[in-house]
Amino acid sequence: MKSFVCPAAAFLIAFALATPALAHPHVYIDSGIEVLIDDQNRATGVRISWTYDEYYSLFIIGDMGLDPDWDGALTAEEAARLSGFDMKWDPEFPGDTYALQGDVDLSLSRPKGWSADYADGKITSRHVRDFDLPISLTGDPLIVQVYDPGYYVLYTIVHDPVLTGGLGCTATAYAPDITEADEALKDALAEYSADESVEADFPAIGKAYSEEIRVTCAAS
Repeated sequence: MKSFVCPAAAFLIAFALATPALAHPHVYIDSGIEVLIDDQNRATGVRISWTYDEYYSLFIIGDMGLDPDWDGALTAEEAARLSGFDMKWDPEFPGDTYALQGDVDLSLSRPKGWSADYADGKITSRHVRDFDLPISLTGDPLIVQVYDPGYYVLYTIVHDPVLTGGLGCTATAYAPDITEADEALKDALAEYSADESVEADFPAIGKAYSEEIRVTCAAS
């Protein structure tokens, strides 16, 4: 999987190459978004959680040699080894979380404060990304989007967004128009000739499937 550096990636890429292009995505992640807000109603960062599907979680746990008795529980030492397994990002990897306000793309830091656990057959990891400067939330909404540009991973915001701090702030989640996204994918795939490897160079269609939250606060 191009987004993360992990021992199971080679197996999953091999699986993907043997799968028809329309089988995208290959990994499913339930995402949680928490926006961190200071006492001036400015966003200072985002805490992100990723809960991986059971199939991907199984390969990570097995490949790392965790939970050898397969009882579904990790020891404290195993949990410590799991923490950060998906945080070894390539320098150019943007983290599959994007923030903007109006037409301005907002920079997010590299991940910090990460942790991970394993329960009910799924791995959940968490990390924090800070804004370069605090972002005022009393004007245009802060938009936080989650998607993999290459659509190898499908992110779904499964819980209500959380706002920590601030006063008079609200957050609303939005889902994409799947019919429009599917049509965009079909149009992109139609550009490939029969002898081209779609999997090796899959179109950057993931943004069409992006879910997002929008955050605003009352003026103080």
